[in-house]
Amino acid sequence: MNTLKGLLIIIFVLSASKAFAGYDKLTKRNYEESKNEKAVILYGVNWGRRWGCAGLDNAQLQNLTFSHIDSNLDREDIALNNPAKLFSENSSESFAIIVNPGEYALIAYDIKIARTSAGASHIKGEGEGTFKVNAGEIVYIGDFGLDCAGDNPIPWRYYIKKEDFESYVAGFKEKYKFISDKQIIYRLFQTDKFGQSAKGSDLEM
Repeated sequence: MNTLKGLLIIIFVLSASKAFAGYDKLTKRNYEESKNEKAVILYGVNWGRRWGCAGLDNAQLQNLTFSHIDSNLDREDIALNNPAKLFSENSSESFAIIVNPGEYALIAYDIKIARTSAGASHIKGEGEGTFKVNAGEIVYIGDFGLDCAGDNPIPWRYYIKKEDFESYVAGFKEKYKFISDKQIIYRLFQTDKFGQSAKGSDLEM
């Protein structure tokens, strides 16, 4: 394979990957270029393997896919994929991404399960629940992981309690100093199936 052909393939793969993901990572450059037209969402995910989950040998969240509800264009998805399936720690990791404003619905999830140590399969299902962000906002929507209490594992939206949100915001602004003067809004992903009810007015810090 010649150098030019190899470079074109790499560019195509990276472009396709970014398009499928449906978002940009929060960086100073990305934020400055889009802060008035787009929105930032903050969330956490536990991508780690859960041993003994729902009576199984183990289970691990692989993917959460959200779709833009009110897009007039082709369906616009945000695909959150497990970045390191074999090495993910069993703890929630925080993320910050830039997305187009609007309302998004959880439309699909993928959980890898092993009933024994000998083999693995997947539980794939449709989602239920929504979150909404407006242009220019920075919004915390919750933390995602697995609920292992039932017959089968399901995705679950956990969240930082409002009384602990101030310290969360302080840590976030320390990491991303270029938004240290911006308000962070506490507006959780709303669902009756994949998380405890958390309705209420927005909290801004």
